[in-house]
Amino acid sequence: MKSQALVGSAISTLFLALVAAHVAPSSSEAKPTIVSTAAATETLSVQSSDVELESTLDTTPIRGANIGGVFLIEPFIKPSLFDQFLSRNKEDIPVDEWTFSAALGKAEAKRQLEEHWNTFVTRDHLESMADSGINWIRIPIGYWAFNLTADEPYVDGQVPYIERVLEWSRDIGLKVELDLHGAPGSQNGYDNSGRRGVPEWLHSRTNVDRTLDALAKMTQIAVDWSDVVYGIQILNEPSRWKWEVKDIFAFYNEAYDLVRSIAPDVLFMIHDTFLSPKDWSTLVAPRWTQALMDTHIYQMFDNYMVTINETAHIEMVAKMAEDVMKFDKTSIGVVVGEFSAATHDCTKYINGLGRGSRWEGTLEGIADHPLCPFATCSCTGDYGSNPAEFSAHYKRFLRNYVDAQLAVYDQELAGWFFWNFRTEGAPEWDYILGVEQGWIPSFPRTAMPKLNESSAIVFDDAPTSHEAKSEAGQGKYQLAKSMYGIVVTLGIVVATTCYFLFSL
Repeated sequence: MKSQALVGSAISTLFLALVAAHVAPSSSEAKPTIVSTAAATETLSVQSSDVELESTLDTTPIRGANIGGVFLIEPFIKPSLFDQFLSRNKEDIPVDEWTFSAALGKAEAKRQLEEHWNTFVTRDHLESMADSGINWIRIPIGYWAFNLTADEPYVDGQVPYIERVLEWSRDIGLKVELDLHGAPGSQNGYDNSGRRGVPEWLHSRTNVDRTLDALAKMTQIAVDWSDVVYGIQILNEPSRWKWEVKDIFAFYNEAYDLVRSIAPDVLFMIHDTFLSPKDWSTLVAPRWTQALMDTHIYQMFDNYMVTINETAHIEMVAKMAEDVMKFDKTSIGVVVGEFSAATHDCTKYINGLGRGSRWEGTLEGIADHPLCPFATCSCTGDYGSNPAEFSAHYKRFLRNYVDAQLAVYDQELAGWFFWNFRTEGAPEWDYILGVEQGWIPSFPRTAMPKLNESSAIVFDDAPTSHEAKSEAGQGKYQLAKSMYGIVVTLGIVVATTCYFLFSL
């Protein structure tokens, strides 16, 4: 009987070894690039049961980048879209998406924007960011993607391109926040709302109803893509300087009920309307659950801040975050939804197309003389658009400045979203460029795709084409899963046979 037991033990050991060999590839075989050693045990159980892998992402801060300037264009992010009009008289040059579309007409605007949607953000960009530690993206969208009237110059058709980004995010393992970035009538009068000028959003109940309709349709996307979309920002930067805070809060409450009626568990995200953190409680209802406050922290849209030196900028990070740290986060968390590496406003069109800069004293209605930390101010060299001209000293400053911000946003708050994922000639605003150049640090990769049949797995040795990667990943996963099933079946047969033989 002892020899029988030894034989049975040997067979059992052999069986377990066979199972392990087929479930976990050896170091010489292709393996998912996103599965960490710590998650290996969880991964094995997922592959055998198709249970969704949540990993340790829930305890990891939001480390995000904005996919801005794509589905709502801004002149400073891609100036070439607007430079085509510079030969016109100043009053005829488009300054936002509204006037851009009106200047081109529906057909040509649709053609140019579809090309832009198709090329400005790619899967390569998302994978590059995930490799450097990004685990979330925030996608700004204008209301006209969901609710467009015939008398408006905007064009729609963005949704299929947005859903393509969601599909890439699912494959790569990125979580997504959908952000309603522009409301009918404009909620702030900035070009980032789609329409620069005098805001009219809350002047009309029709505007509010259309905003809610767009929000409902955007929230439905969150439901349809619930394994990818984890957050809904109901409106970006409604301005407290334009509207009474109580009226903005009334909209927030109405939007909360709407979102919760469609998506009960999605993160409900609001903007602080540029209020001081000590007043944020006026924007929050105690009944809200799963809510986040979004605050945007910049140091260049202010006449004083552009005049302070590099040391003062770094010290200002802690000073600006002090009240945020004091805010009671028991009812609502805080995320820095926008920040950058910029401390000057030299960036082309950053204050709006045709408006100039504080740095050189050309910002209309704001600065009639140069405002900078030096005796003379020039938007060249370290403060120009070409990173090849940046000095080693300036690059070190950028790294120290970004590190100072992340020390707070990454460690003390719910997380952050850098503005922006990429730009066309705005180096301090370009996350991908900043990582490449070294002034933005990389984090361990925490974006982890779900290991089930509805999501592709990307393998190290797959073809370079991302579509091919997805197909190869799915094929290898299915092969591994099939082999696993064969081994399990054979093992059960062998184990059962041995059991009856040794029982005789």
